[in-house]
Amino acid sequence: MRHFPTSVFAFLVLASSAAWGDIPLYPIPGTPLAFTLQGRVTANPGGSVTFRHSRFGVLYFSLDNVGIYKSQTTKEIADQKLRKAVSKADVDACLAAGSWALHHGLLREFYEAASAAWKIDRTHPTVKRLAALKQKISADVAASAEQEREIQEYVKPGKPMTFVRSKHFLLLHDTPTTKPSGSKWTRSEERLRLLETVYESYLMKFCLQGLELEVPKEHLKVVLFADKVDYLKLGDRSEMELTKAAGFYHMKANTAVFYDQGTNEIFEVMDRLNKELQRGKQQAIKERSEDARDIVRFANTIQLLTRVARENQDIEVVSHEATHHLAANTGLMPVGAPVPLWAAEGLATYFESPKDAAWSGIGAVNRQRLKWYRELALDRVHSDIDFIVSDQIFTLAAADVAVVHAYGQAWALTHFLMERHFDKLVAYYRLIAQKRSKKRLPAKEYLGLFNQVFGKSKVGLDREWRQYMKSLKTDVESVLEENY
Repeated sequence: MRHFPTSVFAFLVLASSAAWGDIPLYPIPGTPLAFTLQGRVTANPGGSVTFRHSRFGVLYFSLDNVGIYKSQTTKEIADQKLRKAVSKADVDACLAAGSWALHHGLLREFYEAASAAWKIDRTHPTVKRLAALKQKISADVAASAEQEREIQEYVKPGKPMTFVRSKHFLLLHDTPTTKPSGSKWTRSEERLRLLETVYESYLMKFCLQGLELEVPKEHLKVVLFADKVDYLKLGDRSEMELTKAAGFYHMKANTAVFYDQGTNEIFEVMDRLNKELQRGKQQAIKERSEDARDIVRFANTIQLLTRVARENQDIEVVSHEATHHLAANTGLMPVGAPVPLWAAEGLATYFESPKDAAWSGIGAVNRQRLKWYRELALDRVHSDIDFIVSDQIFTLAAADVAVVHAYGQAWALTHFLMERHFDKLVAYYRLIAQKRSKKRLPAKEYLGLFNQVFGKSKVGLDREWRQYMKSLKTDVESVLEENY
């Protein structure tokens, strides 16, 4: 992890809907964590700071404990790009603004840009593709009793579970049907909203770049457990290693499975701290202590930040596993094709919205995965394109640290190829999709498939990849660079 001037580790929060330019960096007292948020900051008399978050309300900080930086928000930048494009009646600039918005998690702004492009020139090939895809996505998907039976047969629930549907997903869950305090949606509704966002963003991303994927004709099947024990039991039956995962995609059942209380070190620390502070708040109120006001204010702030941490965990795991699900159901990496792990996980990590990114979206720079890439980058034996694409980086990984480094390399190589060699990468995916095998292919065959598209010599490609990776920065690195 990277150290910052506050001498704490940074945890960034998804808040891309904000429309202001204040970036507070707030260390959590008594922990090695800090939050970086987008919102509007007001410095108050007496040394306190009021922060207005676009989704989670008002938080209060001490001016002594928060660093405030100035930076344009992604929404401001997206709006500026679109206004400029519209003023010039430039359809390509509108599409470029839409692409930028989509890459920064702004699906609504992407659609605004696509609509502006359509008004300027509805005969433009890309505009026509996007409009046709939107029409397919908007078409009704018939409910299927057979799909319900399939999920129940797979899960074999030992307790009552309920089916709910969205436009494109069928969800079996046992989470509470009441809305959490301060939320507009139940947990199952929140999960479906996230899934729908990933669904549309994924299809639109490829369409924008010229690749028209298959739009699934059935609902995609999803399970959401309230209890981790039930989730792990299903994982045992599916032969999954789930001790550190909050979700998985089971290819044979063609079902994504999650549990509601995702685990990561940040959320766990925040949750424990929140519970302690809520007890302290009640005690302070009861005893009418002199510092009760400060205790209550701090407890309320940590409670809100815990909700933010939980939402970010949801966003990361849903975007990752939904990408696996979509790749298998849109023809890109179909069920039955022997997709190498590096390609499957590289795509999922590229599309995931990392919990540690402030302006998360497609291709967001994941601080942890960038760290894992950098740690192995100087090891030219294992940070080697041939070693990665032959899938040996995963199949020969014998320890947890080797596995996380494998994810880092797969993410980094996919990120580079998606941004710089998209057409070739898609051609490579197509080659894999044409294969049919119940078993994994030998390393030499995986390497041969990659070589058919990219060539045997990787000297130039390797040099370009490493130079590209040097240019990537996390959100905090970018903000701090702008302010120093």
